[in-house]
Amino acid sequence: MKFLVIRFSSIGDILLCTPVFRLLKQKFPQSEIHFVTKSPFANLLKGNENINQVFAWENTSDMSELYGNQYDAIIDLHSNLRSFQLKLRFWNVPHLTLKKKNVSKWLYTLTKSNVFKVSHIIDRYIDTLKFYEIKNDFGGLDFVCESESNNIQNLPENYICLVLGGTYLTKRIPQEKIIELIDKSPNRRFVLIGGKDEFELGEQIFHHFQDRILNFSGKISIQESAIILKNSKVVVSGDTGMAHLASALGKPIAMVWGNTDLGYGMGPVNRQNVEIQNFEVDNLTCHPCSKLGFSACPKGHFKCMLQQNMVDVSNFAEKYL
Repeated sequence: MKFLVIRFSSIGDILLCTPVFRLLKQKFPQSEIHFVTKSPFANLLKGNENINQVFAWENTSDMSELYGNQYDAIIDLHSNLRSFQLKLRFWNVPHLTLKKKNVSKWLYTLTKSNVFKVSHIIDRYIDTLKFYEIKNDFGGLDFVCESESNNIQNLPENYICLVLGGTYLTKRIPQEKIIELIDKSPNRRFVLIGGKDEFELGEQIFHHFQDRILNFSGKISIQESAIILKNSKVVVSGDTGMAHLASALGKPIAMVWGNTDLGYGMGPVNRQNVEIQNFEVDNLTCHPCSKLGFSACPKGHFKCMLQQNMVDVSNFAEKYL
């Protein structure tokens, strides 16, 4: 059997696909599994023994080679116009497609009713394989972490990894709450990670606390961020791909929710049964307000983040320090 799996983005969604590769390989040990994704994520699953080849969508040479292959089945875990176009190139190949449950998510956002909460995305990914009688093994996520990097030097022995990033501002922990958390954790060291958009924020926090902070935001790759996560004692993160990477690495996580929540089926999972604690502000009639996020709070008050109790987050972290 030769499979093509499609998932174009992003970090968290791709990591959450990894049980699909593992379960396919377990069911069909002699199978060949190819994966197509966007170029920035082509190396994310480097070293995954269940994937034979990765193709970058924007790479002309990669796609020319992919189009020349013959597949027994296509597993579409993105289910959008781009993946539909790709499947048309293989119109005679059977394909299995993710059910995105967008109507249920919209109704959940609109009504806040538990009736419309959707099952976890991993269960829905695996549900695409039911034709092959494949079921969830609850083995968590798979990720191969590099052992070292020349860009990462002098990490503390005992530190909290604080994730600054997030695709949307309403998923990120605000600067004032980050400062509050660090203030509530005296004598603790923090290592900051995030993308280029968080570089300036990281520098501001570094200058505020100086010797208690190392800021790697916007300076290192995803693989290097994984090294920092792996060596941390505990991770504090908003709803972002780095939380899923921390989960794949078996780290305890303080998950600080902004505009989203677990009802969208995208919470981190952990096969090592290390604790993941979710922090949400109770009794907000506007929460959750979007399955994705916004550049600013639609209501203008951003209570879902600004009313977070950082003492509770600090106390959680302390258990692992």
